[in-house]
Amino acid sequence: MKTLNELADAVHAQAWAKGWHSETEDLNASLERACNNLHDEVSELHEAWRNGQLHEPCDKAAKMVEAGIAPLTCIEEEMADIIIRSLDTARKFKVDIQDAIERKHAFNATRAFRHGGKRS
Repeated sequence: MKTLNELADAVHAQAWAKGWHSETEDLNASLERACNNLHDEVSELHEAWRNGQLHEPCDKAAKMVEAGIAPLTCIEEEMADIIIRSLDTARKFKVDIQDAIERKHAFNATRAFRHGGKRS
C-alpha cells in the first residue's frame, strides 16, 4: 500500500498530465482554483445526500464498467474526489500531507469532547 505522500505524488503527476496545472499559473490563482474545486466536490456530495442518491451508482458508473473498473456509488466517488483534490493541492504546495495529518490527528486527541461543546 502506498503512503499518503506517495499517493499525493501520483495524483499530482496525473493532474499535470491531464492539464490541470500549468507553469504560468501563479500560486494564488492555483490555490483559489483548488479551493473552488474542493468546494464543488463537497457540494456534489451534499447534493447526492439531499437527493437520496448516496448509495446509488455515480454518473460515471457505466464508463467505469466499460473501462474494466468496478463502479462507484455517489458517496464513494465524491469522497474520493475530495481526497484526490486535497492530495493534489498538498503536493502542489509542497505539504507533507502524511505528517500534517498525523500531527493534526494527535492534536485532536488532546481536545475536549466535541471540542468543548460545539454543536457541529
